[in-house]
Amino acid sequence: MPLISVQNLSKTYETEGVKTPVLFDVSFEIQKGEFISIMGPSGSGKSTLMQILGMLDRPTEGIYLLEGKNITQYSDDELAKIRNKKIGFVFQSFNLLPRTSVYENTELPLLYDEDHLEISNKEKITKALDAVGMSHRTDYLSNQLSGGEKQRVAIARALVNNPEIIFADEPTGNLDSKSGLAVMKILQKLNDAGHTVILVTHETYTARHAKRILNMKDGQIVSDELVKDRLIADGEGTLLK
Repeated sequence: MPLISVQNLSKTYETEGVKTPVLFDVSFEIQKGEFISIMGPSGSGKSTLMQILGMLDRPTEGIYLLEGKNITQYSDDELAKIRNKKIGFVFQSFNLLPRTSVYENTELPLLYDEDHLEISNKEKITKALDAVGMSHRTDYLSNQLSGGEKQRVAIARALVNNPEIIFADEPTGNLDSKSGLAVMKILQKLNDAGHTVILVTHETYTARHAKRILNMKDGQIVSDELVKDRLIADGEGTLLK
């Protein structure tokens, strides 16, 4: 059974009676443990597709199956619970709380967990920060961090509930090349550990760090191919093919 199955997905936004179609009859599958890039220019529909896959938005038409279950039939509360258990998000703008510690930013998803136990939280937070090399910055405030460090904390926050799927929306967009490669190394390492990673980007260079690329244009998938000569980010910030 695919982890994700999208069937004839379409999305149209309506504002003051004006309809704007964004996605058209999109269908594909994602298997557990894949590393996929959804690539395309601005306005291609890739971010809208990610928001639907991440249950932040709903399709206008079509079916979205997660582990065989029809997500489009779930209530908003049910979707929120699934999101918190199974999905982690990493955004271009980091979305950290300002003047709040690295520890507290990483803890946020746990506060929305019904099984929230402060005793076990510390272990989860420490493990997540260790995974991204930020355990030495636990007490720092988010506004004391560099851009690369902020993105590492954002990844730790996405990891803290040990989600099955990690969505990364232009995660290197606000970073210099060295910090960007460090982020890609972390995402590749997480994928190697079993997490399914779905990366949204407009850059071919960044997309080639994934194992498979869905190329979008004008709201449709125009190609779906395995990556040849995949780029691997190493510890020194250089690339190996």
